[in-house]
Amino acid sequence: MAKMITGSICLTELNEKAKAGHSAFSRAQNGKIYFNVLVWENDQPDKYGNNFSVQLNAKKDAAESEKKQYIGNLKYLEGGAGGPANVTDSDIPDEGKLPF
Repeated sequence: MAKMITGSICLTELNEKAKAGHSAFSRAQNGKIYFNVLVWENDQPDKYGNNFSVQLNAKKDAAESEKKQYIGNLKYLEGGAGGPANVTDSDIPDEGKLPF
């Protein structure tokens, strides 16, 4: 049986980086916004049990300031998954204000 992985990605951080024009973000011909990520398995779980780290995957020619922008963590799913409080529509950033 395949191991399932769960985790979180910071939407606030994503929104800030998208508005700043980070090279990991692009708008496809269909109008949808995509971002590239880099995920790797850590040598040891962190103090919260996270086994994986997630960062924005900047383009090769991107400025050093765009590299190593961590946006979340993942871990192997064990039993039920809890999570933070629900968000409302007003908590979701407006895509129309992005620079691409």
